[in-house]
Amino acid sequence: MSLIKFITGRRTKFVVLLFWLLAVFALGAKAGKFESVQKNDSKSYLPATAESLRSIELESKQTGEQLPGLLVFYRAAGLTDADKRAIEGDAAAINKQRLQDQLGDARTAFAKDGKTATLAVTVIANGNGDDLRAVAKEIRDTTNDDPPGMTIKLTGGIGFSDDAIAIFNSMGGTVLIGTSVLVIVLLLLIYRSPILWLLPLISVGCAESVSRGFGTMIAESGTTVNGQAAIMMTILIFGVGTDYALLLISRYREELRRHEDRHEAMAFALRKSAPAILASAGTVVLALMTMIFGELNSTSSTGPMGAMGVALAMLAMLTMLPALLLIGGRSSFWPFIPRFHSTDHFAASGFWSGLADFVQRRRGVVIVGMLALIAVMSLGWTKYDSGLTQTDSYTKKVDSVEGQKILQRTLPPGAVGPVVIMTTRPADAQKIADSVRKVRGVSAVNPPRVAKGIARVEATLGDQPYSDAARDVLANIRGVAKATGGTAVAVGGVTAIDVDTRKSQGRDNRLIIPIALIVVFLILMVLLRSLVAPVVLILTVVASFFAVLGLSFVVFDKVFGFVGVDTSFPLWVFVFLVALGVDYNIFLMARVREEVQKHGSAEGMRRGLVATGGVITSAAAVLAGTFTVMGALPLVFLAEIGFSVAFGVLFDAMLVRSVLVPAIVWALDRRIWWPSALSKQP
Repeated sequence: MSLIKFITGRRTKFVVLLFWLLAVFALGAKAGKFESVQKNDSKSYLPATAESLRSIELESKQTGEQLPGLLVFYRAAGLTDADKRAIEGDAAAINKQRLQDQLGDARTAFAKDGKTATLAVTVIANGNGDDLRAVAKEIRDTTNDDPPGMTIKLTGGIGFSDDAIAIFNSMGGTVLIGTSVLVIVLLLLIYRSPILWLLPLISVGCAESVSRGFGTMIAESGTTVNGQAAIMMTILIFGVGTDYALLLISRYREELRRHEDRHEAMAFALRKSAPAILASAGTVVLALMTMIFGELNSTSSTGPMGAMGVALAMLAMLTMLPALLLIGGRSSFWPFIPRFHSTDHFAASGFWSGLADFVQRRRGVVIVGMLALIAVMSLGWTKYDSGLTQTDSYTKKVDSVEGQKILQRTLPPGAVGPVVIMTTRPADAQKIADSVRKVRGVSAVNPPRVAKGIARVEATLGDQPYSDAARDVLANIRGVAKATGGTAVAVGGVTAIDVDTRKSQGRDNRLIIPIALIVVFLILMVLLRSLVAPVVLILTVVASFFAVLGLSFVVFDKVFGFVGVDTSFPLWVFVFLVALGVDYNIFLMARVREEVQKHGSAEGMRRGLVATGGVITSAAAVLAGTFTVMGALPLVFLAEIGFSVAFGVLFDAMLVRSVLVPAIVWALDRRIWWPSALSKQP
């Protein structure tokens, strides 16, 4: 028995459904632990070759990775005597009860402006996010009885980490609920049926639950899984899974008009739509898998996690969804039930037929007009700015950033993120400190601290830790430190982490983008059995990418007021837009190729556009909607990706795929299929 016959069998459809329900039940406990196994600290994002990571590892051998925290106290009218007594009492309370893994004593300092004070405490990071959050809460709780009216913020490493973990922990539920509600609304609008919307949602939900279970198992095996990877996986499962559901249901509805038996109609629908869905999913999966070549863990882990989610979503749409549709019968479509021998799908009237006729008649004007539009939108690249830093990363106010802003009024800007210099040769530590002190841009250097055969030197910069000037100073510090201490030296700290991250992101951009293009081209070549068509489709998707990002940069700058984008932003948007943009071209051109074999090149293109126009546009609306959910998240990086991908999907589906690609196909005529036999067909 073939797989399609098994899925669409009168009895075996129940076996398919039972298989998925058992899988969800078996992995339920693992799925529930998914958030708890994620790692969102800076160490989990760094590549293994990063010097800043080696600095952290040496720090861990010496005393454990040190994580400083700063309670910032501020009163605009000046701190009162009661304020000062309370601040000293907070420090005494911490030193008396001791925080988990506290290193040394908590220390207070009062600024010369009389308005600002700090309480500094350092703990040993153990990599457990729950423990860190408990420490942060305990620090904040010591200030509960302080005089009212003071602004109190927790910043430093503890504050930033606590804010990041809290946001990532909350985003998982936000994304899941947000995408679910949005998909429900869009499916109700698309199908206008009180029943049909539920079947794709159940299938997608099962795929998402199984993916979370596998994600927990992957994390427990030692692979780094962070909140970013989890969010991307959920978005892709709902967006891409619903797309595949729309394509299958559209073809199934079409076949129900041609076949009296619904099982026969579903078998035919699967035979015709499964190749396009498999090719589409294969394109997205392989494009995402190219990210495994990334140096950054945030890149190399997110790609495979997203690929796993897409693969499971595709599997659910090709097995569980057909079983549910067959069990529900034609009544699932109520009140718009497709009847046997009803209206011809390719009627000469209607929006898509009219659009096809217009584009075919005016193909030259359409091509020139679309290319001009793309060129104008691409001018927005002049607004490209990769200056997004940790302090600009949130779309809402958080304690760590607000505390840092207060400190910058009274302390050297670099005091909130000192450069950490570690060496395994303690005898060189003082020489290293003396040489670093002479570097222009360094405002202070602390005396070396030696323990367990490892020395630590801290340097305070005169510039903000994430500024271009700070990155230049760091390069000079690394140069003089290594000239003095040799290979035993490793320079770390927040500026070093920023520099190493940017370096790896640039390398990943240069490597992964060409690999993704080659992979997508090869898939298209195999699917369409042509060389010309894949080249045309790739060029249109790349042109769409430049246009979308050009407009996005203008919107980020002029509308949202974002400081800039992350260095890895172009890579993420490229992989998503290329994979998902080619997705819709696969849906279109696979159907066009099917029609061309029966009706010739020109009519085949028209029939393919009419047959797929509505369903692909609906799919694009759903996918864009799921990425729009990211725009509501409090991280600028994810909000920017969400906006660009959502806009790009709509632009590609509604203009590039619906207008530009058909115009080019009609202009090239049968040459689009060269060198296959279709290029020679009359």
